Amino acid sequence: MNQVELYGRKIGLEHKTFNKRWKGGSRQLVEQHSMHSQQEQRQRARPLATAAQTLVLPLLLLLCCGAQHVSAGAPLKIAIVNQVHFHLEVVAGAMHVLKPLTSGPVTVFLPAKVLKTNWYGFRNWLADKEGFEWKECKEYDGTTTYDLVLFISPEYQTSWVAQVAGQMKPKVALYYVHNGHIPDAEFNRIKAMSPKFPLLTLSPHVAKNISARAAPVEPQWLLPIFPYTPASVCSLADIQGGKSCLKGFSVQGRIERSRRNYTEMWEQISGYRKKEGADALKNFRLNILGEAVEAFTVPSDVRDLVAVYKNPPYPIFYDVVYHSYALVPMLASPLYYASKFSSTVLTSFITGVPIIADKPFMGAYTMIERSAVYYQDDDKNELDAMFAIARMAPEEMWRTRMGLDELRNKMNSRATGLLLGWLKEKGLEPDTKVEGQGAHRRLSSSSSSGGRRQLLSPLWLLELAGQQAAKEAGLLL
Repeated sequence: MNQVELYGRKIGLEHKTFNKRWKGGSRQLVEQHSMHSQQEQRQRARPLATAAQTLVLPLLLLLCCGAQHVSAGAPLKIAIVNQVHFHLEVVAGAMHVLKPLTSGPVTVFLPAKVLKTNWYGFRNWLADKEGFEWKECKEYDGTTTYDLVLFISPEYQTSWVAQVAGQMKPKVALYYVHNGHIPDAEFNRIKAMSPKFPLLTLSPHVAKNISARAAPVEPQWLLPIFPYTPASVCSLADIQGGKSCLKGFSVQGRIERSRRNYTEMWEQISGYRKKEGADALKNFRLNILGEAVEAFTVPSDVRDLVAVYKNPPYPIFYDVVYHSYALVPMLASPLYYASKFSSTVLTSFITGVPIIADKPFMGAYTMIERSAVYYQDDDKNELDAMFAIARMAPEEMWRTRMGLDELRNKMNSRATGLLLGWLKEKGLEPDTKVEGQGAHRRLSSSSSSGGRRQLLSPLWLLELAGQQAAKEAGLLL
């Protein structure tokens, strides 16, 4: 049994766990069904049912009852198009903010391999979120039109996107630009598709980066967030009482040296250990989570302190992060501060786990408030910041997590306000009662933040007896 399966059992995925297998250079999601005796199944039936209710019922209530429907007119026809197998976190956020704008279904177009293989457990993360019509991109009939279409990844297969946009004829067509440094020819093709509405980015610094090329329409940043909800929770009182609901720190994203500076982190950990002794970091844990796209080795002198989660499904990925003290960006490329968005920011908002942020990071991601991060002083490194966080009183740690929850609500409320404004420009109004910031705050808090302000789920990180056991479980590379 590998690491993904072991952790899946910890979060209630006993009967359906996921494992990534590599065959001929392509990923195939292999769904494995565990065999249990009738006695074991009976023993697990009640907690599994409770977990299912905890995950699914709040989402059903949110989507069915969160917005009050009125007879203002026909439901808006809304679609989300993402023809690539990545940027699914952005798709989920778009689903979260667009569904309250219509009583009808929102159509989500995705690649066949995402839908047919449940790519990285994407549908499990969404807990079969209702109110959506899932379609493969190739299933678009070429004639159905929409009021609003959000194109998540138009930088890829741009010609196909332009063709589909022309056929869908949306009254409001919105296009994301993820990489502000893309060549002019490619950028201009996307710009030509959006002559009346702003090009979208996920953060202010990328919008600023493309502003000169985007003229005359000023680009706008829009960061929609689908909050992660764990299967079970533990209270702040439990943390105050010494219950271990959090452990370690997490580095997320594609495991690639051009994106994250792993070498510097190894040097910080190794240097501290040599200086303070072998037992100095006995309670330290660093999780590395992401898609393994290149050979990756953890140095032997720090390997017992590092857990590498290779290609984890979304439910496990977010659960590991959720139970961390903080996220460590470890950004290796200057592009992340100038023309590119870091996925660590979105993971932080999704899970409610604050980032360790220094001055350059805050200078780029200006929408992030100081109250929502653990700030790293100029004279400190990442390891110093981790030590400081681990020593924090529970109440102080909770203030930062609450600040992040509040900021997440603001991000979603802002997204809703912008979308309503663009619809209004075309004379379109939702047939649902969405009154801007206040209405959307209710939706956000019902799905996540209302619980997160007081509660955190319990820690189920693996406690393996020694490095050999970790290797056998597939924990370490």
